[in-house]
Amino acid sequence: MSEINDISTPIDDRFYKLVDRTPVRCTFAEFAEAMKEDANRVVAQNMVGEWQVSSIFTGIDTNWESDQPLLFETVVFGLPEELRPQWSLSTWDEAMEVHNMLVSMLTEHGAEPLLELIREKQAMQGECGCC
Repeated sequence: MSEINDISTPIDDRFYKLVDRTPVRCTFAEFAEAMKEDANRVVAQNMVGEWQVSSIFTGIDTNWESDQPLLFETVVFGLPEELRPQWSLSTWDEAMEVHNMLVSMLTEHGAEPLLELIREKQAMQGECGCC
């Protein structure tokens, strides 16, 4: 049985950990160790009525198309899943900005304006679902 430090993956250059809310490239072993703690994954979570807004640090760069890593995700649970209400972001500050905007939008106006925003973004981005 191999040690976690001996594990290599095809995406070894895509792992990050947070250091003072700043993503820093790291090894798979460092990533795995850091992700054990909620504080290293959860940016913010809020319930707004029947909807949950959740922003997390994924620690894995999912942007295969440019040099700007996408390491954070904000999701609104409780909306229709076919709309894929998910935002992929690069920084802690961006994640907090989007998170707070969504919480405010849901608190002040309910889900309908948010659903319309998601539909418009999907139409402009060819149904990819990212905002």
